[in-house]
Amino acid sequence: MQNFLNEIQLAEKQIESSYQDLRTFAFQLCDEVMKNGTGSDIVIAPSLKSAVEEALKDKNALVESLNNSKSDSTTLEDSKLQVGDLKKRLDEIEKKIRELKKTLGAIAFERSQAEDADQRLKELFKGEVEKYKTISQNRNSESIFSKTIAKVKYSQYIKKQDNTFISLFNLLDSNKLLKTIRSPRSEDLINEYQKLSKKREIIKKRLKSRQNQVDNLMSNYQDDSITILEESLKDAESSYEEACISYGLFLFDNGSKWINASTQDQLLDLMTQMLQTQRYIDSQTEYIKKCRSMLVLDDYSAIIHENEKKISSLKKEIARINDQISDIEKENINLRQKIKKLGGLDE
Repeated sequence: MQNFLNEIQLAEKQIESSYQDLRTFAFQLCDEVMKNGTGSDIVIAPSLKSAVEEALKDKNALVESLNNSKSDSTTLEDSKLQVGDLKKRLDEIEKKIRELKKTLGAIAFERSQAEDADQRLKELFKGEVEKYKTISQNRNSESIFSKTIAKVKYSQYIKKQDNTFISLFNLLDSNKLLKTIRSPRSEDLINEYQKLSKKREIIKKRLKSRQNQVDNLMSNYQDDSITILEESLKDAESSYEEACISYGLFLFDNGSKWINASTQDQLLDLMTQMLQTQRYIDSQTEYIKKCRSMLVLDDYSAIIHENEKKISSLKKEIARINDQISDIEKENINLRQKIKKLGGLDE
């Protein structure tokens, strides 16, 4: 019995493997027919063919959507990196411009106090120069209290000096008076400032453009969109595969309706492979039936054997009971004879 069970299990595995081969051939047959036709004027199963076309259309649409989403995701990440890079470059330029403003503001402040300074520069910085001179002079006051206050104010002034120089520079720049500084270093520094300012504006425009691109992409982008599309595509591919297999199996079952002298060799080869596979499946299925029949026969034989054992046991039991009956009957005969001899009642 165990041998038959093993044979059945092996045959079932072979059938399952062959059935998968049959499905693969059916898919290939459908694919070939969809590309090149059957070579026959007869339209075979138009509804099944339409189902394949519709499934293929759905699959291709999802492939396109997925590719677009991946492209948008890549573009978004690239744009984010570019935005980060532009912000970093802008920060670096801003720092350089701030240093130039501070340096030029300090030079201009110093030049405004010179005898040969441009009158416009002197007028523009007049208030700040007087403020500085007042604070400086108060430091030398004879009054200890006044001197202490002056030192505190001077210390505060020095701490704010960088911002003061930058403000003075901005004042000059807004009044288009940078050239009034007229210092040996100022011309080169002004040229460098102007170059960096132009570069800053260019980077700002690029940054704004890239940031707008990121914002637009972000408004239409969902973090899980690619995952959702990938899952949908798997389902669509599975639906397309099943539609192709159904059509391919129908073509196989109805080969006599469309195979003719002009049928392509590739189609004939696939049909031959499917026919051989189907015959093998049928032979294995028949073999399983025989094995199961043999299992039933073994079961019946086992039951008969058990029944015969029971009959033999029962027969022995009957013989034993018959012997007991015979012994009891003999005892009854003896008892009756004794009764007669004793003159008792007749039986």
